[in-house]
Amino acid sequence: MKKTVLAMLAFASFAMNAQDLPAPSPFSTLEQRVGLTDFTVEYSRPGVKGREVFGDLVPDGKVWRTGANKATAIEFNTPVTFAGQLVPAGKYSLFTIPNQDTWTVILNKNTELWGADGYDEKQDVLRADVAALTTQESTETLTIDFQSIDGGKAELVIRWANKVLSLPIEVDVQAKAIANIKAALANSNEDDLWKVNRNAAIYYTRNNIDQKAALEYIEKSLKLKADNWYAHYVHGEILYALGENKKAVKAAEKAMEVGTEEANQASKEFAYGAMLEEAMEKWSSK
Repeated sequence: MKKTVLAMLAFASFAMNAQDLPAPSPFSTLEQRVGLTDFTVEYSRPGVKGREVFGDLVPDGKVWRTGANKATAIEFNTPVTFAGQLVPAGKYSLFTIPNQDTWTVILNKNTELWGADGYDEKQDVLRADVAALTTQESTETLTIDFQSIDGGKAELVIRWANKVLSLPIEVDVQAKAIANIKAALANSNEDDLWKVNRNAAIYYTRNNIDQKAALEYIEKSLKLKADNWYAHYVHGEILYALGENKKAVKAAEKAMEVGTEEANQASKEFAYGAMLEEAMEKWSSK
């Protein structure tokens, strides 16, 4: 009987511990691509709940986990520049040291810390001082987000209570993109190779990397598939960038011819005629 009662108590204890209950500071995972770099942020989100946060609950001048429960973690799969400092790809704990007007942002190699207990400055890979704004509007629940995403640039924004911290981030999109192009050219089958060359030409010309290389890519694409109107249009863009205006107009005319024929076969109107006419007018005027 005694064993049965103990077993029941043990089971009841296990069941209570296994209950799925609301967390005071819910866990959140944020995923964001900037350029060609994938970021993941894992953090718990405490609420203000009527408390005085900065300077009290979160003391000035002390290392803070930048959230609740387990220290906030950030992971990225390429090297990233944070506030002007290059950090290797990897997963790091994100700590901060809040102060009135400036916070110190820290990336640390130890990703298994709860709070700041056991934090070791020797494991830091980044320390950067970033201006912190004091706002009239209060953010009830700690929020970390990526804002102002433009090409290979973004801001990692931390908002809680009356404080906002924006950490500038920059990634090398071009090196990654060129590596992807080379890999695609090496591994594509014959049916897709024309498109890979066309897309390479588009990237090279529109990012003003190397117009002659862009021309080589688009000419390879057209040799493999001459009945794609958009490839002819890209050919015209590149020729125009190289100062070959007459050839650019002829490429646009060919794009119009191929596109119109394709539309007629489908009993449709060619939807990009006006765009090509505008391009021809622009390219022939200089």
